[in-house]
Amino acid sequence: MSIPAIDFSAFRNGTEQERRVLADRITEEFKKHGATRLVSHGITGESIKKTYEQSDKFFKLPEAEKAAIANVRDANPQRGFSYVGSEATSKVNKRDQKGEFQICEDDDVDQELVDAKEHFDYTRKGDEYPTPWPSEASIPGFRDWMEGAFLPDCMKLARDILTAIEMGLNVPAGTFTSCMESRVDELRIQHYPPLAVEELKTGKVKRCHPHTDFGFITLLFQDATGGLEIENRASGGWLPVTPTGDPTEVGVYIGDTLVHKTNGHLKAAVHHVVAPVSLKHREEGMMPERFTIALFAKADRHADIGPMPQFITSETPQRFPNLTALELHNKRVGQLYDARPKATVVSA
Repeated sequence: MSIPAIDFSAFRNGTEQERRVLADRITEEFKKHGATRLVSHGITGESIKKTYEQSDKFFKLPEAEKAAIANVRDANPQRGFSYVGSEATSKVNKRDQKGEFQICEDDDVDQELVDAKEHFDYTRKGDEYPTPWPSEASIPGFRDWMEGAFLPDCMKLARDILTAIEMGLNVPAGTFTSCMESRVDELRIQHYPPLAVEELKTGKVKRCHPHTDFGFITLLFQDATGGLEIENRASGGWLPVTPTGDPTEVGVYIGDTLVHKTNGHLKAAVHHVVAPVSLKHREEGMMPERFTIALFAKADRHADIGPMPQFITSETPQRFPNLTALELHNKRVGQLYDARPKATVVSA
């Protein structure tokens, strides 16, 4: 079994019937896996390659320069540079009694597991949570390209995909995209440094531990290194998402917000990053560095992301509370950085 790579060009250029057929196919993949892969979607291979080149330049900056634009590890939206091990994705999801991954609702995920990655997160100019950028002298053209060119292209693609999901679910046009007018999406460039296979054997370190993302959907571009896996819902275990080699390939992953809105009709894609398939059974050696680019497509911060009435029935009563996108985001980011409000102990 594998996650198919679907040609998305017909959604922008095809007839209404071709668009609907494509929307149905994509939505069925989301129902099966929580994920799919798209090619020929409008963002060129050249554009993606340039973004990787800019990413490489960023992560080669001196550590002191990256630290000067560090993300503050609190529950607010992430902005700036996060060092290796800053996030703890092991703390955001846990298996329930049925063995299914759920969002953590308490503080009982106390294992000290390490994510071996570093990243830089940013959003559009003018957002209420501003991005600290490296200086123009350090990386000429970096901000102009990342903020002014690549981010808008990814935001447009995310909205096209959500429009396709609206069609595939048979809900009114704009059901999801009308909740995205303030354009609070975040883009992340991510670097996984070389890592000794022996470190994985300790059980404490993964490149990224199993988790779900927080927004409507995530667009994920990955280089040729490999190691990304998604939960295999059909038979258990994990399903490698090996790059196809198409320069435009992008993975699309359902996030928690869309799960809430559809009352669990769509389930989020649980994913992690481990050793590539070629190194799975090695006892020693080094995993090569890995680069990814992710667009987290978000709902407006004060939008109600509680379940929509059409997904609430006597058979499927309301599973999730009515809360805002920012409340969900702050909860999940607070888990990442152990910045959640702690219960107050009242002495007798």
